[in-house]
Amino acid sequence: MVTRPFGTTNPAASLRPLDADLAARWDRLALDSGAPAFVRPGWLGAWADAFGRTSALRALTVERAGELVAVLPLLSGPAGLTLSSPTNSETAVFAPVAADADAAATLGEKLLSLRTAAIDLTALAADDPHVEALHAAAGAARASVLRRTLRKSPYIDVSGDPAAFDRRLSKNRRHGLKRLQNRLRDAGELTFDVHDGGTPDGHISDDLAALLRDGYRLEAREWKLAAGSAILSSPATTAFYTSAAKWAAEQGILRLAFLRLDGRPIAFGYCLQQGPTLSFLKLGMDDEFQKLGPGMVLTRHLIDYAFAEPGVTELDLLGENDAYKADLASGTREQIRMQVFPSRRIGAAQRAAVVSVAGLRTSLVERLPEPARDRLSALRNRLRR
Repeated sequence: MVTRPFGTTNPAASLRPLDADLAARWDRLALDSGAPAFVRPGWLGAWADAFGRTSALRALTVERAGELVAVLPLLSGPAGLTLSSPTNSETAVFAPVAADADAAATLGEKLLSLRTAAIDLTALAADDPHVEALHAAAGAARASVLRRTLRKSPYIDVSGDPAAFDRRLSKNRRHGLKRLQNRLRDAGELTFDVHDGGTPDGHISDDLAALLRDGYRLEAREWKLAAGSAILSSPATTAFYTSAAKWAAEQGILRLAFLRLDGRPIAFGYCLQQGPTLSFLKLGMDDEFQKLGPGMVLTRHLIDYAFAEPGVTELDLLGENDAYKADLASGTREQIRMQVFPSRRIGAAQRAAVVSVAGLRTSLVERLPEPARDRLSALRNRLRR
């Protein structure tokens, strides 16, 4: 339970569209509070512009004595009857931005006080205390809540001794990584480089467009294009990652990693490095060299890079806990979808209807033959964009 000091006033809150002043204050709060780069206004602005949601983007804000202390970016539905997080299949993680526990608690109270039929927030970190504050506010308001696990995303602790990390790996994994590295070196001169896309004076470098073009080509593997999950699968997705890269380069947090063989790029990583975290968003590789495992070798180099970077304590692998990630990971973080139905009168019925429809949809999809499921997955990815 959060208590407020005696004599403080109830902070003001509002749901409003973004302007330059709010974006600047929000960005300072995000940096000061250690929020992920993915909930900074520059990143979300690139997302909203690319996916046609700029006009619907709002911010629920909390101010204390004239100072911005909490922000929850939201998408306003038709007539404001629903609110949802500005997220889709390209979202790595979503979170409230708050200066402290008291601000997060007030943000939750204000969210539940809005006149809306439903609130739908996805890609939330289950262990984020600010997310728990929203959940607690829903409970205090006796709202009906549906909370479901979306995925468990892996991460690697890079705060200690690199040798200890190697010892933690299985013998087969250690030998396998070394064997792949040696095979690539036998094929030619193997190099690894990381680019921040910027210039020393804080501008975007002239070669950023070429670096992204090479990276997108490697990321657009045949199976990804078929599933609609590659960056080049749609103009909107390409526009998002390009605009976001430019913003990140200006902020000094973009990291584009390349593995090259005789100067030719054969693997690519799209990453952000902010504070103690190096976030690994996208991996691509040249399928001509697939048997030599360039994606695994690039990941191994990124791990070494993260260990060597001052202040970096975690390499966040993001996404699903695929087998190759699980072998390397120190642990996982649960991501959830939280749907809140504020009306005490009809909230329980809304929740029950959502659960019923979700169960029916899952059952129907499981009965489809695998090719049909793959086509449905590709269609869903396209629609989400």
